[in-house]
Amino acid sequence: MDLSIKRLLKFFKRVSVQEPEVPSDQKSYKRSFNRFPIEFEVIASAIDTAEHQDSERGELHDVSGGGAMFISRLPERYYPGQVLTLDIFLAGTEDVRACIKTEASVVRLHQIETNDPKDTDVKTGVAVKFLKPFEFERIDNSFFR
Repeated sequence: MDLSIKRLLKFFKRVSVQEPEVPSDQKSYKRSFNRFPIEFEVIASAIDTAEHQDSERGELHDVSGGGAMFISRLPERYYPGQVLTLDIFLAGTEDVRACIKTEASVVRLHQIETNDPKDTDVKTGVAVKFLKPFEFERIDNSFFR
């Protein structure tokens, strides 16, 4: 089994405690959970005011006991407090195509700086707080064609 899958499964076996709200004074904020860098594909979906579902395929940047951050190239789609559905595709599970589904709310957006001078794209991190327990699902291979 892929090392990142083992780390993720070990992470999810831990007891989850509610992560505190981020106070307005960011300097005094201390996280209740450690963040773990991870690179999984994610689809973030939101329903706009016209009941139209809007989705973006991105990359999960990190995960913690109460939330996660994914990279967005379309940050104008997100705002604090917005509820999203996340589909996180687990790398290294090609034989079963495992996916984690959950709901999360947007906590904040911030630009991500890269050290790679070749990377000219502006990337935005979308930090989210998990609202529901994770559901594991197998995905039909036709989804990826």
